[in-house]
Amino acid sequence: MADGNVVADGVFTGAAARPAGFVMSRQAADEAEILSIVVAPAQRGHRLGASLLGAHLSRLAGRGVIQVFLEVEEGNVAAERLYRHLGFREVGRRKGYYPKSDGSRAAAIAMRLDLA
Repeated sequence: MADGNVVADGVFTGAAARPAGFVMSRQAADEAEILSIVVAPAQRGHRLGASLLGAHLSRLAGRGVIQVFLEVEEGNVAAERLYRHLGFREVGRRKGYYPKSDGSRAAAIAMRLDLA
């Protein structure tokens, strides 16, 4: 996180000492990749992720980012819905990328959002 190309945002609720969620990306020139977005289980379903990611995307745009990329595990319906709602679209897939607890592997869906 000390790298100047890493952009991170967090959100706290109430007087909590721990964040209710965070998002982290890495910027390279006019592109960025979302590395991780996390919302605490107790905070899910309250649109916190959408607000957090929306604010993060605005911050990236302010830094000159034109395109944002991310990967999401196929079958992560809530995450896919969030990303599509914010305008991300599928641009590719990596078959068998994510290992699952049952020994199978899930595809990674590569997505892109054009900010400009």
